[in-house]
Amino acid sequence: MQGKISDFGIPEIFQLVASQGKSGALTIRGDDRETVFLFSDGMIVDVQPDRHRARHALLGNMLVAAGYLTAEELRRILTLREKEGRKIGEILVEKGKISREKLASYLYLQVKDSIYYSLRIKEGDYRFEVFAVRPPPWMAASMRADVLLMEGMQFLDEYPHLRGKFPPGRFQVIRKRGVKIDPNALPEEERVVWNVVDYSSDPYRVFRKACLTWYEGLRALWGLWDRGLVEISGVDDEGPDAEEAIRQAMSRKYAIGCLRAAVWAIAAVMAGSWVYTVLLSPSVTRIFAGWADFYR
Repeated sequence: MQGKISDFGIPEIFQLVASQGKSGALTIRGDDRETVFLFSDGMIVDVQPDRHRARHALLGNMLVAAGYLTAEELRRILTLREKEGRKIGEILVEKGKISREKLASYLYLQVKDSIYYSLRIKEGDYRFEVFAVRPPPWMAASMRADVLLMEGMQFLDEYPHLRGKFPPGRFQVIRKRGVKIDPNALPEEERVVWNVVDYSSDPYRVFRKACLTWYEGLRALWGLWDRGLVEISGVDDEGPDAEEAIRQAMSRKYAIGCLRAAVWAIAAVMAGSWVYTVLLSPSVTRIFAGWADFYR
């Protein structure tokens, strides 16, 4: 099954795969990125975001932003993943960096992020390949495509209006001083954000800590702002991408290693040339021959 998104929309594609209980990979291409959703019996069990165009949706980047990993820990885990060919989630659980339950929550968040973005694609293509898919062992329950689609359609309807309530571009958030409130009196999403709002002034990191999508986080943050519990102001600078910085550092390290190998290779060639032209020249050969005759 394959075709153009303009002819067969994203919601219809997901609904078709889910209603027929198919297993396999749904690849969606559009807006210069490629996202792969894995299905098992019509249920979404995993997603593979575009590593170059959707860095914010990569699991390692999400966990660094949420404070569960340091940049150095992620660097070592990425190296181990490349060496052993295992998934980063499997390594994280094995090393005790994150629980299976917490990992499942962030994988669910990763799927929601990817679906929300995919629903905005108007031009592109899709392809579904049928094959058996085994859900990852830490996935407590598969994700229903219809539920995620309903949430995604709500996101499309409400997000433009909601985003317009905040400063344009990047902004920061801080807890308003002297405010006292019972967190249990807040709606669930607002309570989760309120409990972690001191983690960072960057709302992206706050939402990652709260394990919420950007849309869900903004909705909760607007509620807290409207209640006078937080202060929000615009900022000009851009924050770094943790995982991308690590990948760039690893690329630089690899390039330096290649450069060193090239320098040593050139040095070896030059040394060999010197030995051949100097030590094995006719004049030097005659000298060596003379010494040999003298000591006979």
